[in-house]
Formats: sequence, C-alpha cells, structure tokens
Amino acid sequence: MLLKSLLVSLFVACCWQSIVWSETPEAFAGDFGETQKASGAAANSATNSVAASEDVQPYLREPDPSKRWVLDQRFSDEFNSRRIDRSKWITDMRPWGERAWSPDNLRLRSGSLFIRARYAPHRHRGNEYFYKLGILQSQRKTTYGYFEARIKGCSRFPGLCPAFWLYSNGREKNATYPKVTYSEIDIVEMLQGVWDSDKEEFTSPNHIDCNLHTRILDESGKEVWVRPQHLPEVCKHEFDAPWDPRDDYHVYACENTPEKITWYIDGEKVAEEENLYWHLPMSVTLTMELRPPLIAWAGQDGRVPVPSESTREGFPTEMAVDYVRCWVRRQD
Repeated sequence: MLLKSLLVSLFVACCWQSIVWSETPEAFAGDFGETQKASGAAANSATNSVAASEDVQPYLREPDPSKRWVLDQRFSDEFNSRRIDRSKWITDMRPWGERAWSPDNLRLRSGSLFIRARYAPHRHRGNEYFYKLGILQSQRKTTYGYFEARIKGCSRFPGLCPAFWLYSNGREKNATYPKVTYSEIDIVEMLQGVWDSDKEEFTSPNHIDCNLHTRILDESGKEVWVRPQHLPEVCKHEFDAPWDPRDDYHVYACENTPEKITWYIDGEKVAEEENLYWHLPMSVTLTMELRPPLIAWAGQDGRVPVPSESTREGFPTEMAVDYVRCWVRRQD
C-alpha cells in the first residue's frame, strides 16, 4: 500500500487539470417497444417476486462464511414491476456533452430493465450530437458494501459501452479523507474496444474493464485526476472472458470496504485493489455510453462526437439488466 501511495503522490506532483462536472437530480419513467429477455442464464436469479427476499445473498462460487449480508432495498431492484420505481431511481439527467440521456430509452419488460441507445441527431447548446442514451441512477448514495447486477451486453460493437458503476457527485466529502474530491468504481465496463498498446490492436468484445477513477487535491490544493491511463498500477484492472458478453446474461459484482475493492464475475474473483481513495458517497448507476469510433477522446468534456463515423447502422440497440442488488454487512 505504501508503494502505491507513493506512486499516486509522484503522479499528483507532476500534473493537474481543471474539472468540469454536472448533475441534475430529476426523474421520471419511460417505455419503448418490445424485446424479449434472452434465454439461458449464466447464473440464476434467486427470486421472481417484485422485491428480492431479504435473505438472498451475493452470488459467489466460494462465499466467505464469516460474512453475512443484509440486502439494502434502497439500491436493489428485480425490475418485475410495470414501471420504474422513481422513489429509488433517476432516469432523466442533464446531458454531459455527448452523453445525451433520455428517459424514453429505459423500459421494463419480462422481468428485466432494458437501457437503449438510438441514433437521434440533435443539437444542444449549439453543438451537434448524433445519439440519445439511457441512464438509471440511484436517488440515494452509498459507499461500502457488495454491489451486484446481472447484465447482458448490447449487440452493437464497437461504439457503445454498457456499464455498471458507482460515482460521487464531486461535492460531498469524507472528513477522514479530506484530499479526495471524487470517487468512481467501475464494476464493469464492457465492449469498449480500447487500444491495447502492448498487443498493438483494439480489444475484442470479450475484454472487460473493472477500473478506478478519482480526483484528489495536490499539495497546492489543485484537483488532479487519477485514472487508468495515468496510473495503471492503481486504477487499471481487466479481464478477458471466455465468452462474449453480448450472448447471454452474466453476474458482475464488486465489494467495496475501507481496506480494499474486489471485483467478481459470475461469482469468481477477477481483480482486487487496495482502497486508497474510494471512500465518498456514490450513486449506483447503470448506463449505455458511446465509445470510439462514434466519439473521440478530446474537447472540454473529454469526449466529442465524430460526425464522419456517426451512423444508423446497429441502432437502436440495448443492454438488459435482470436485477441489481446491493448489500451491507450484517453487524452481529
């Protein structure tokens, strides 16, 4: 842990950048056309009721018998209702640059949540964009616990990233960690098609990212991003699955504790990291987002559309979420 802390300190001393971040806590539900849930689950859902049983435990191949979990219904949903529960979830958020969230890109059917991406050219604040996307974000925030969702990826590749993640709002702080201004844990980002500099090729659809992002204050009080590309020793974690996440549902999970962060896929541990900076209140979030070649990593917001690559081909498409479940440790 000391070595990684020194690496972060060295990085912070070398560079910094200004921050642009926005969020709007408004919500309403939306519906769109029909899609059937895929058959053949990689891991079984534990219940078919509107709410999961309070006794249901995380899906683990080798569970730790010393850990007992209590399901936190504020962040959990089986998606068996007719409408999205607005007391739990936000679906209508102000666009973040090219991430044009639209509540009509979420719907419930056949016991799953479907989050859609569609080709929809439009203008916002004088800029031209080409797609509208869906987001589901918790009304409340949490920090430590076990976070799990059963997800099937979208059909389009490359260009989209179905994701399950936790992130803070950039304003709330933790007095124990005063230099941390932002925390983000990517439980899963799939289908990113990122450039692998070692292999000198783009990653395949079965490549899965489980990364960390944070902002911290340097010695002069300036905010500095710490990301996988900046400090892979701390933030970068990846898994090459023996299957294609577009073909079926799989269970993606993460346990966050004050000491460490551990990622699981289909009940197997795939990565672990010491928890240096991921201690802020965070929103539980499911999204469909754009990736290259439909965007480029540039501009004030870090992403800009690429008009020459923007196309109707492969759209609309959707990711499917069977359930999301979040637990806190039982205090006996």
